[in-house]
Amino acid sequence: MMEHKQSKQRREQNREANKQPDTNDQNERNADTTELIALPDDGRKQLYNFLLASETPRLDATIPDLVNNEDELKKVIKSAREAKEIVRVVGSGHSIGPAIGDTEHTPNERRIRLGGELRSFTVLSEEGDTKTVKVGGGCYLGKNPLDKDSTWDNSVNVQLAKINCAIPILGGITQQSIAGFTMTGSAGGSVAHGFEDIIKEIHFIDGKGQSQVAERGTDLFNAVGVSMGLFGVITYMVLEVKTPSFNVGGVEKTVSVAESVLAVNENTGTSKLQDTLENTEYFRLTWFPQKYAQRVTEWSGKRSESTKIVPYKSVIGNHWVAGAAAMALQMMHWALTHVPCEDTYKLVGDTLKIFTHENPAEFNDIWYKTIPMDDQVPTDTIFRTEFTELWFPMEETENVLNILKKLFEDQQVAGNYACELYAGKRSPFWMSPAYNRNVFRVDPFWFYHQKGDAREYYDHYWKALMKVDGVRLHWGKYLPYSGGTYGGVEYGAAFLKNSYPKMDDWLALRAEYDPDQIYLTEYWRKLFGIETISAQE
Repeated sequence: MMEHKQSKQRREQNREANKQPDTNDQNERNADTTELIALPDDGRKQLYNFLLASETPRLDATIPDLVNNEDELKKVIKSAREAKEIVRVVGSGHSIGPAIGDTEHTPNERRIRLGGELRSFTVLSEEGDTKTVKVGGGCYLGKNPLDKDSTWDNSVNVQLAKINCAIPILGGITQQSIAGFTMTGSAGGSVAHGFEDIIKEIHFIDGKGQSQVAERGTDLFNAVGVSMGLFGVITYMVLEVKTPSFNVGGVEKTVSVAESVLAVNENTGTSKLQDTLENTEYFRLTWFPQKYAQRVTEWSGKRSESTKIVPYKSVIGNHWVAGAAAMALQMMHWALTHVPCEDTYKLVGDTLKIFTHENPAEFNDIWYKTIPMDDQVPTDTIFRTEFTELWFPMEETENVLNILKKLFEDQQVAGNYACELYAGKRSPFWMSPAYNRNVFRVDPFWFYHQKGDAREYYDHYWKALMKVDGVRLHWGKYLPYSGGTYGGVEYGAAFLKNSYPKMDDWLALRAEYDPDQIYLTEYWRKLFGIETISAQE
């Protein structure tokens, strides 16, 4: 208990030293300094207050210790080993809480954040059309709106663009740190391009406080690439990126389900979804499956030779529109919960149609302003959205689509929001959900600000889809409970070992590089079936 009390005292000291306000203090300061606007009581005042209340950080009030270089990090690890603490790194905080840290079940946890040299960007060499750059693990791909030190200019994406280079694929948002994005197995919507394709080396400090370099093509590289912070702290990543930079052009259109790639061809008995996923360079589909909505937004793009800039504009990129849509989501959820009837289902459908314009919108702009189409949306504040993400072998696409169609006949499952469908390229990383195969991904949305339990909602998906052969899940999003049974399938270490053929090798390497388990929280320990060792008892 004395060690745990010392950990708490040190966090308080670091908060003062780092001049980072407590989250609650920051909220009070925002309330004190934000000018109140005299709005008539016709809905605008309620909307304004909702926007203010939503602009709060994602993490709890504990401010992580700031670590600026590898020497400082090694001191932290030495101290943690002596105090039997668990070390976890906080990046953008986009993953669910337990995936980052598990203070509820791991009271001796010590959180750190990377700054200084560990957010640096350095060009190492240039040969032909390839440049080699070294990027600090804490450097954000884009701008993290919850970090006052994060700007577009110091992001990985903009710094690459300034040297006429590009990343071939990004996720829907780019506020994640480059290490966090990689280690959770995150991916963009493409089977033509993978983020792993550009990674040459991964530098990390292991559980013994030693510097390690995992080089492309080695077992260590394939193990550390997706490791959820359980091998060590990624301090740098060396990337091989191509020049020149490029634009991505395409179109976003909203159509009825009957007009979309989900529609079943009467002659073949199948949809065009799998073919579209496999043959469109960049593609994402957002499905509004409600009985009276039945709409699909299809975003498709490809690399463009055109230099004419046509910016991509998200429908809910404007914060006022996002706020209105957020309040509508709350209203629809309340109605579905308390007044489940045909009139409510029609209300839900009619409301969603307001925010899903049918007019197609073309775009053509630089890669980092187009591929991450949700960067304009306040997804971690006003429009904060939670996820579970299921990945399937590509050949299961039509089977999964049919299961979803049946599932959405229940309007409580169809809900008040949407379900995203997209693809991912095969990965060499052993614990990637895309390991050794191209994948079809299903990403149902849950609006954070509505009342209810996201897990209860996701139970519908897990019970229906966990029985599909080859299913895997995104590590940074909601996972089924370890030991729980879903559709006759028990989720836990045995299931994972069957799903990931290299998991035993991964666990053996993990134990070698973190012998005292200083990176292992109870959340991950239970999930992977790892026994407690004497060093942590």
